[in-house]
Amino acid sequence: MKPGIEREEILGVLTEMACCLEETDMNLQESLLEIRETMYNVHASHIEETNMLLDKMEGELPKSMKPKNETASLKLEMSF
Repeated sequence: MKPGIEREEILGVLTEMACCLEETDMNLQESLLEIRETMYNVHASHIEETNMLLDKMEGELPKSMKPKNETASLKLEMSF
């Protein structure tokens, strides 16, 4: 029985740990990519649904409430 750990054994263990960390990092990056894609798709879907809802609501507004000029702007006045 050996009294201690050999240098080669220590290097082997450290090399194996480095390989495991690298593999874990790659798996994490792939997982995060999938999560980002899912979140983007859900967000885009919500935006589209909101857009359709706003279009529907705008179509139901009485003509008197609709802006007459698309370039109409609000004038803000400040006094001191």
